[in-house]
This record gives sequence, C-alpha cells and structure tokens, in this order.
Amino acid sequence: MGSVVPVTSMQTHAHPNRPPTLRNEVLTIERVYSRAGFDVAKSGRDSTVPLTGAGADVLWSDGELHDAMQTYWSRFANYAQWSMWALFASKHEAIPSQGIGPDDLGGLMFDDIGPNHRQGTAIFNDSFIKDAPAGDSAPTAYVRRTRFWTAVHEIGHTFNLAHSWQKSLGSGSQAPWQPLSDEPEARSFMNYPYRVGGGQTAFFADFEFRFSDSELRFMRHAPQRFVEMGNADWFDHHGFQQANLSPEPRLQLELSFNRGAPLFEFMEPVMLEVTLTNTSDEPQLLQDNILFHQEDMTIIIKRHNRPARQLFPYAQYCERGRTTILMPGQSKRQSFCASFGKGGWLIEEAGLYTVQIALHLGDEDVISNPVRLRIAPPRGYDEEFLAQEFFTDEVARVLAFDGSRYFESSNDTLRAIVEKLSDRRVSLHARVALALPYTRKYKQLTVSPDPHDRLRPASEIGGRITVSEPNTDEASKYLSAALIDHRELAAETLGTARLEAYSDRFSKFLGERGELKQAAVAKEKPHRARATRRVRPRA
Repeated sequence: MGSVVPVTSMQTHAHPNRPPTLRNEVLTIERVYSRAGFDVAKSGRDSTVPLTGAGADVLWSDGELHDAMQTYWSRFANYAQWSMWALFASKHEAIPSQGIGPDDLGGLMFDDIGPNHRQGTAIFNDSFIKDAPAGDSAPTAYVRRTRFWTAVHEIGHTFNLAHSWQKSLGSGSQAPWQPLSDEPEARSFMNYPYRVGGGQTAFFADFEFRFSDSELRFMRHAPQRFVEMGNADWFDHHGFQQANLSPEPRLQLELSFNRGAPLFEFMEPVMLEVTLTNTSDEPQLLQDNILFHQEDMTIIIKRHNRPARQLFPYAQYCERGRTTILMPGQSKRQSFCASFGKGGWLIEEAGLYTVQIALHLGDEDVISNPVRLRIAPPRGYDEEFLAQEFFTDEVARVLAFDGSRYFESSNDTLRAIVEKLSDRRVSLHARVALALPYTRKYKQLTVSPDPHDRLRPASEIGGRITVSEPNTDEASKYLSAALIDHRELAAETLGTARLEAYSDRFSKFLGERGELKQAAVAKEKPHRARATRRVRPRA
C-alpha cells in the first residue's frame, strides 16, 4: 500500500452538497481553530515516517500506537503545553470480538499520555473515510472532505471537547465546568454526520465547517487549566439520581461476574460482564457496538466509605456507525475491566466496592444493577512488595492496551509477577500482556535522541518505523500457561469475550507457523471452558 498523505485542507465548494451560504475558500485546520479563537499553527515542517521497515503490515494496533505516542512525547519536557501530535496512518487492526474490521475505525484519540492528557491522536486515512457513497457526483471531493472532518474532529477531542450527543454524560469533558445539553442534531465538527436525521447528506447540506455555539463558549471561556473531574459525589448514595429513566423501560442492563462469589484476589484486575437485554415486545434498533465504547456509558466505582469515582477510558474511537436489531428476549454481552482507566487505578486496595453503570441511549438512560464485590487482602510479603510497582498508571496502560514494547520497567514488573505469583490470578493478566506483542510483527517508532528537545515545546520529530518479528517461544511460553494450562481460572478472571478474542489470536498465530495441533488446542479449550461455566446473573 502506498504512503499516507495527510489531509489538512480542503476546498469548501469542491462538493455540491453544501449550504448555499458557505464561503468559497481553501479551508485549513489552522483556520478552523483560528475562527474558534486560537492562534494555531503547524510546527512548520511536517515529518514523514518512512514505512520501509514496516514490511507489508500497515495495520496498527492500540498498543503500537500507544507506544509511538509515548516515544514521541518522551523527547519533550513532561509538562502541559499547547501542542499535540497527529499521526496519519493507513488502518487500525481488526477487533474480531466486536465485529470491527480494519475499515471501521476512522480515528483514535489517546486521552492519557503520561500525566498530561489529550496530546496524541491518530487518523486512519484508508478506513471507511476513504469511501464515497455509491453514485456520489463528486467522490474525490467527498473523500477529502471526510478525511478533513475526521482530522478536525480528533483534534477537537484534544481540546477536551466531547461528542455532540455526549455533553451531559460526565464523560463529556465540558460538563464539570458548566451544565451543557446534548446536541444530537448539531452541525458541528464534534458530531458524527451519519447520526443526524437524514444521515450524511442532511448533515453536510447544512454544515458550515464550524463548532457549535456551546462548544465555542467552552473553548473560549473555560479555565485554561481545566481538568475533567474524577469524582462523582452525586453517586454517593449508590444511585444515579440524575438519570433520565423511562417509566416503561425497553431494555435491561445487568452486571455480573464469572465466578460463584463476588471475591477477587488482591492485585487481580476486576473483569465484569455487562449484558443488555431487550425486555420489550418489539425489536429495538441499537448501535452495534454499544457496549464496547465506554464513552456511551457512565461507569461508577465506589469503595465503601469513600467518595465515588467515575471510570474514563484511556482512548476514544471514531468508528463507522452500524446499527443492529435486538429482538425481544435477545441480549448483547461484553466484558470490561473496572479496575483502571484514565488517571490510573480505581480498584486497588483491599475492601468492599460497588460498581454500577448507566448506558445512555439518546434521551433515555438504562441503569444496571449495582454489583458489590470484595478485594481480598494480600497473602504475603511478595504481594505487598510487588503491589508498589504494579499499581501504577504505566502498568495499567500496558494491561489496557494488551502489552507494550515501550514500557520495559512495567514489563519487568509483570515478569516478576509471573515468576513470584504464578499461582495468583493476576499472573494470567500479566502473561497475556507480556505475550501479545510477540504474536505479530510489532511496529515501533524510533527516533534519534536529541537532548535539546526536552528544553523546548514540542515542534517536530523525524524518526522511522522498525518492526520486531514475532517470537513463537516467548508468546507460547506465556499464552499456553494463561489460556490452556489454567483455562478454568482464565474463564473467570479474563472474562468470556476477552478470553475468546485472546484464544482466537493465539490459535491464528500458531496456525500461521504450522503448529496446527497446538492451534486447535488453543482455540478449542477456552471455548469449552466457557460452555461449562455458569455466569452469575446478578449480584
């Protein structure tokens, strides 16, 4: 596949579907944000990262992208600054467990790069944003416009802007500063064109290539050092007091855990199962991956006698919208980790915790049952000692993004856990994170060290892509123990959806290397484990 060309400008009249009052001009990203009230400029010399070392694999994983962002920002002083880095790439890898293919993700914004947030984004030019509708009169202009919109949209997230339909969620970052209403029909860079009434045609017919008035008010007048709140004091009585509940709910949201009792080991990441069921007598039309994207939920974690806290995801995805029909009595399920998110660990100390979720569906909220669980105290010195290195934001991100080849100190911590706590459930999570980067050709951004970079704001960076080859021995050493030898524990502690995804990936990896017998075992054993394990329906 050829090189990726960033789209940072467009001709506003190139496509005939436009507002009649739209100014005829060459619009740039700098001009969009200048009109929003910011003096924005590119660094002056865009950097091109050669793909010669990447081979045929142009797909990026979350882990590879996260490592690239870390590599870039490691060159500069660790303080908040009015700078961000955008990587224009080809495609994101598939997420088979969610039915998400490489064409389905148009962009990704990492919300936590070290202690400073919203400084890195990726735009995938060869995803669905490269496709014009069949029969479009100006397909080339349509594609350039969509790529330009995607770039401005993802950069908008780095200004702490929420999606237009998510301003009231709490995960919409404006909400703690002032009460804001959702704008599901807004013709704004922060809305998805396909979500409005009439779809993309209706959106672009009225889109003036601007942000909404409330977004402009936030960008211009919110405190400069504004940081999204992590506490959710309104939840302190174990209920979503501000939820917009329907008197005749059509859907039921249930939280459960894959074990007989709500007891988790010390240091074990808490994986919960969320199930959405159509309890009405009619089919319900929903977003296909509604349980996958945590920005559509408010997830509350409360330790006993402590203030409640809200879990925020590490990354926000710009995904192609697909809908699905949920028939009466039919359910959708997803596993998620409640232990950590943006800002680090929410469940780490021994004690009692309550977890509850609100799923936001337009003008209606669906509230789950509260799940109460207990974290056991440490068993001995090794656990207490390793916990000091384990409960860090870096380790949490390595676990969240299924491994890293950048955070070597965190990998050392995970290796120590595998060695010293091999009989503990946390070791299964550690094995997965250590192994997965070895199951594929792993792309890394490498740069030449420049000591002067740390003394000035981020401006530009060169570098190149290098690829580390898969390592069958290293991957098998960790994954065989995690997914086959301890399959019963894996079914409990990893969650069913992740267990299947990891098993399928391991099986494919072994099959590509001719180890067909081992590939069959890797794929079959965990599926059997799931079939024989009852999921506790409610807590």
